Amino acid sequence: MEQIHNSKVLQNLLIGVILIAVMIFASTWLIPVSWAFLFACLLYPVCTFLERKGLNRTITSILVTMLFCVLMFFTLYFLITQALVIIQTNDNVLHKIKEGIESSILYLQSKSGLHFYEPNSLKESLSNMLKNGIGLLSLQLSSVGTNILTLALTPVFLFFILNLRGLIKDFYQKNYKGEDLETIQNFITKSLTSVKNYLWGTMILTLVTAVMTYIILMLFGIKSALFFSIFLAVLNIIPYIGNLIAYVGILSFVWITKESGSTVIYITVCLYFSNMIQENILRPKLVGDKMEINAFLVLSAVMLGAIIWGVSGMVLFVPFLGIAKALIESNPEWNKYAILFASEDPEKKTAFKKIQQKIIHPKLKQHNASQI
Repeated sequence: MEQIHNSKVLQNLLIGVILIAVMIFASTWLIPVSWAFLFACLLYPVCTFLERKGLNRTITSILVTMLFCVLMFFTLYFLITQALVIIQTNDNVLHKIKEGIESSILYLQSKSGLHFYEPNSLKESLSNMLKNGIGLLSLQLSSVGTNILTLALTPVFLFFILNLRGLIKDFYQKNYKGEDLETIQNFITKSLTSVKNYLWGTMILTLVTAVMTYIILMLFGIKSALFFSIFLAVLNIIPYIGNLIAYVGILSFVWITKESGSTVIYITVCLYFSNMIQENILRPKLVGDKMEINAFLVLSAVMLGAIIWGVSGMVLFVPFLGIAKALIESNPEWNKYAILFASEDPEKKTAFKKIQQKIIHPKLKQHNASQI
């Protein structure tokens, strides 16, 4: 028995290693397919609505895919054009960034006693950085090419997933019977429910985040408040880390364009409390509770996704975690591990139920006695 158990553990570890290797080496195909699957789950209700109106599935898939492309195009167009407008209308942005970085470095040198930067040697430093950064530049260009390929392939895969979604159902209904069929149906239902709940919860959180940020920036008279609120909302899709990156960008812009340092401090405080509300109240209720997965595993999925797939992995690995939970809950052999995904400590739940029983049950007894 012990040998059988050890062999199963080794087999599962080998499957995990193979799965990670496939994710790394087949990322060019898997990333756009995963994005397409995610958007297909989001757009599925639109497809069913149009099909109920009598439209053919192929025509419906084409129309929904075109709608998706138009929305993505205008979102990217707005963000890119607004970013260019901000840079053009603020001629001193780059100059102030350079001055701010230099003053910060010189301040650190004066306090620490270390001398690692000379303003007069900036050209020489840049030359050395260019010589030593050829490899990094090639990696960045490769990354840009991969992102463009992902953007181009995602709508194609989205159309095929929407148009051919019935094939998967036909496949498992024809090849599995009895308990096996019930297990597969249970897994598909749970995984799709988890992904849909995550997507809708994230969309609501994104909208609330954009509105809160827009109000804060408008109150302090920040130009391009709409751009920065949408910018923050888009990055908010990445749990925990996206907000931090967006806040650094917003505060850097405020610091550059506003002469008053107090404005930066006030906005920082307001955004901090806004972030506390989002991460500690809204995100657990809108996203965490719907998926019923604890924050530790969500953050671990984000970090692991960043290592394997970069920015795409930081977004995609969270719904993948919901699918993994559904798979574990549907498999009788793995069901015992489902407790590790729980969003709340079982002991706390039990204690809370006991308190509820102590409070509610006496009231029910008194109510029943009064009725008698």
